[in-house]
Amino acid sequence: MRSTRRHAAPPRRSASPFRRLALAAAIVAAPACRDVDRLDLPWAPPPPGVTQPLECDDLPALTPEELARRPRGVQLGKAVPAEPGPPRPYAVLPDVTLSDRAAAKVERLDRAYFQKTGTHLVVTSGTRDPIRQAKAMYKMLRLGADILELYRHKAAAREIKQAYDSSAGKPPEDAIGAIHAVLQAQMDRGVFISAHLRAGAVDIRNKTMSPAERRAFVKSVEELGGAALLEETKPPHYHLQID
Repeated sequence: MRSTRRHAAPPRRSASPFRRLALAAAIVAAPACRDVDRLDLPWAPPPPGVTQPLECDDLPALTPEELARRPRGVQLGKAVPAEPGPPRPYAVLPDVTLSDRAAAKVERLDRAYFQKTGTHLVVTSGTRDPIRQAKAMYKMLRLGADILELYRHKAAAREIKQAYDSSAGKPPEDAIGAIHAVLQAQMDRGVFISAHLRAGAVDIRNKTMSPAERRAFVKSVEELGGAALLEETKPPHYHLQID
């Protein structure tokens, strides 16, 4: 995706049919969320009478420029290398962080899955940095996503939308900083708009799984309990919400 232009003011009008088509084209590669039985369009509100599945918030991919952007007013601490832990039977992609509780859950799940298939799991995402969450939510809003429909925590989503709206006409760094401040304040009082922010979610790669292996994975989750399972399609993976 192309990065947004610096100092460009976010759109504020209702989207025209032409703009809706343009937005659809812009986000066609963005993640679409579905549970095991239902498929939704990217960032679209659920059909009438259908409950939105948990905090399904596969966020848009960020360009290297967007990842490097420093949000205004946020103190960035020095990165501390993680202490080496015991080897894990399952694979974890670089830069993925798992809480001890999530790691223990995945290890039990991997053991059950391995007994059924003879293969191990690959973890593609765990705890999400609130700065990255703020950057991606800013991009979502810039693309026209309705976060009040996407997120189950309506009050938290409304606060973030207000922070975005209050930064109209300012550089992206200001808007991202304002969103980050809201996210941090929410987390400080125990409100997490995304399970990834509280180490309560783990993503498992499934694009290399055969149909039989997918069934074995779903069965393993059901047998162990203590987690909600969603299947997300772009990129393909299983989302486990442990909370």
